[in-house]
Formats: sequence, C-alpha cells, structure tokens
Amino acid sequence: MIRTFSIVLLIALMSACSSSPVYHKVFMRGQVVGVDEDQVVFCIGEDSGASIGEEFVAYRYTYEDFDGDGEYYDTIEVGSVVVREIVNLHFAKGVISSGDVTKYDILSSK
Repeated sequence: MIRTFSIVLLIALMSACSSSPVYHKVFMRGQVVGVDEDQVVFCIGEDSGASIGEEFVAYRYTYEDFDGDGEYYDTIEVGSVVVREIVNLHFAKGVISSGDVTKYDILSSK
C-alpha cells in the first residue's frame, strides 16, 4: 500500500514539475526543421513553453571513424537562435543570432 502511494505521489510530482518554468529552462529541446538565410523554423512551440525573445543554443551531432580504431560521436555547439514568433503549439520561428545553424541541428535552453 505504501509503495503504491509512493509511486502515485512520484508520478504526480513529476507531472507537476514538467509544467514548471524550471523544467523548461533545464530540459527544453527541439530540432531545427528549416533554415532560410538567417530565419529558422524549429519544433519548440507554445506547448513546450517557448517565449518570444528566448535564446537557444544550437548543437550538431558529429561522427568520426578512426580508421578501424573505433567510432566517436560528439555534440558540438554551432550557434544560437532567438525566438521571434510562436507559430503554434509545436513550432516557433526565430533568427540566428550567432554561428552557423542548419537544418537538423538541435536547439537547447541556454
């Protein structure tokens, strides 16, 4: 009985935390789905808690094969994007504020 109550309480707390501003600042992530010059469309929208003026860091996954010595995957910071418009629940538009952001890059809260 106590175990069941503890699990229910933990799930309730986790769902409450997921809607808090702290959760969005720490865990908000999305992918760039389109780039036209310095304009960017990405999948972090109203539903994720994005807000106009918010800045995201852009990362790119890299892969190298060291001539049979093994594979190496890494994530490198490539720039940043500032939200200019919330399109809908799932998408936003922004402008590249620094670096070289391309389609498929990952955006994460600063």
